[in-house]
Amino acid sequence: MDVLGKQFREIFKSNDIKIGMTELAKVTGVSPSQLRYWERKGYICSQQDQQNKNHHFSILTAYQVRTIKFYLDEGYTLQVAVQKEQKRRALGKTFHRFIEERIKGIEQDDNGDGLVKLGRLDDDPAKEVYARVEKDGRTTLHLRELSDD
Repeated sequence: MDVLGKQFREIFKSNDIKIGMTELAKVTGVSPSQLRYWERKGYICSQQDQQNKNHHFSILTAYQVRTIKFYLDEGYTLQVAVQKEQKRRALGKTFHRFIEERIKGIEQDDNGDGLVKLGRLDDDPAKEVYARVEKDGRTTLHLRELSDD
């Protein structure tokens, strides 16, 4: 795996990027008072610095807040919106795990199409699965024999 790809993978796995409550309110459309209420109810969580007690939220929490707001806007109660978000987050964790474990590399072929290497087959390690992302956006899956080199 290339070094830059590994570095991006580490950023993707990291949960260290934080935003303040004001920024979270701006990007999600949820008021700071609603965010404080949701935090008191345990629906979301923040980290607070010890000096001035500012709330800092992870990028993943921003997605969580935006998802809850989406379900509220669809007419669900807060409790149901939170439950729906939790189910969706579980699927997101599955996808995140897939990305971490299965994307082995990304390259471009001579035609300018992207190739996403998904790794060797577990039951036939001499073959590799990859996805081709064509310039028009169409994506197809393929299987190929690996060379011994």
